[in-house]
Amino acid sequence: MAGTVNTDVDMANLALAHLKEPGIQAFDYSSKAGRWFNANYTAKRDVFLAKHDWDFAMKLTALAADTQAPPFRWDYQYSLPADCLRVPQQTEEGGRNGRFLDYEVIGRKLMSDVQAPFYLRYVRRVESEAEFSPLFVDAFAFFLAGSLAHVITGKNSFAQTLLRQAEMALDDASLSDAMQSSVQPAAETGIVTIR
Repeated sequence: MAGTVNTDVDMANLALAHLKEPGIQAFDYSSKAGRWFNANYTAKRDVFLAKHDWDFAMKLTALAADTQAPPFRWDYQYSLPADCLRVPQQTEEGGRNGRFLDYEVIGRKLMSDVQAPFYLRYVRRVESEAEFSPLFVDAFAFFLAGSLAHVITGKNSFAQTLLRQAEMALDDASLSDAMQSSVQPAAETGIVTIR
């Protein structure tokens, strides 16, 4: 599904429109907004991508075990891909109906008792705005506007209002995004098993 923006500047200008501010041509030092986006855009993008299992940002891979095992607690250690922003719940062999796996992420390593290959489903860093879904664009624009609002307007209340709108848009986008896939089974917990 094609997005509704093509560049980081397009994305920034949507956020500035929420603030009723003029658009920018580049992330440069010619305006307060340009300076803010130059310093903060990439980090804010990665934070917002990591908030949800966005369909367009999901990636599948099979990890080979590192040659060095963890010193204790787990049998195997795997290096996470360089573009990995977050590791959601994992299932046996990556199957949709597979049993949920025990694992732990420590720094840039995934520790588990699962032998290689470890079938990993993860949220990746997306650097091309053209890949963003329209609902992500909408929510992210509010998030950027809320993050930038105090710098531009000096009004904390306006920033808080925009961040609340970003959370509502994120909830709507998450719900719509979830409806594009079949439902994942609920995790079995020890409490349910014991009962």
